[in-house]
Amino acid sequence: MLLCCGALGYPLALPVLVPALMSAQSPPQHVTPGQVAVLAAVSYTIALLLDGQAARRRRRVAPWVVPARAAVLAGACSLLAHLVGAYAVPKLLGTQDPASANGYALQCLAVGAFAWGWRTSVRAWSGDLLQRPPVRPARTGAGRSATRTTTVSRPSAGEVWVAMVPFRDRAEAARHYCVVLGTRSGYAEVLQITSKDKDHRDDYIRMENEGWDRTGKASWVEIGMAPRRVPYESFLSDHPQGPCPPRIWREIQRRQAALGPARTPRPRPVGGPAPTARGPRRPPTSARGR
Repeated sequence: MLLCCGALGYPLALPVLVPALMSAQSPPQHVTPGQVAVLAAVSYTIALLLDGQAARRRRRVAPWVVPARAAVLAGACSLLAHLVGAYAVPKLLGTQDPASANGYALQCLAVGAFAWGWRTSVRAWSGDLLQRPPVRPARTGAGRSATRTTTVSRPSAGEVWVAMVPFRDRAEAARHYCVVLGTRSGYAEVLQITSKDKDHRDDYIRMENEGWDRTGKASWVEIGMAPRRVPYESFLSDHPQGPCPPRIWREIQRRQAALGPARTPRPRPVGGPAPTARGPRRPPTSARGR
């Protein structure tokens, strides 16, 4: 872990480390504005890659958010490297030379640990990391089940996921692609995607495969219906298939707004008994006298 932090912190702290190293030489040397620009560009590029990788399953945000966060990260890393060299190195190592080997390593470790904490925070904010119980027990040994707990990303509105989507007419579920409309406590509201031809139905719309499915198969998404509720443990992967195509997403939002605040029926537990219609209760009859 220390090695990873050091390797990560080195390029991020270059705008501070290289000038300090050059000024410590005899005779002292100074970096030119062009060299400073190159060092800052290297630091910013690493920060941009780190932030972008952490937010690869991010919420829908403006395009400038990730570059702006990367600029803040690069600036914060340079400031931290300067503060560690100016204050922590003399106190902890007893030397006034931050460009010494030990001071150099301490600065890289501090910056790398900070950058890794930044990555973890961005990932938690963007993906809503959570712990969820397993839904598919792993088979071990002679048919026995093993309990698994996985860390997954909470689905976000406008994403296409694979999940066990419940049927509307019976207490069962099947594996389907679906578009996430929103998230609630314990479940997500989704619209099912199907490969069955629904061109003759007004409550379905043909959905292109752009960005989420590479099979090339025709697909339709239900659009004029109330959303279905899918518990988080019923999602079958830890990442989305991709974003819903913008045209489809706008049409889904328009049609859902037209439905109004219709209450989504709570699905029955999968595998549970279906409700049966009951008529008026008859009084019990006695078998005597027959």
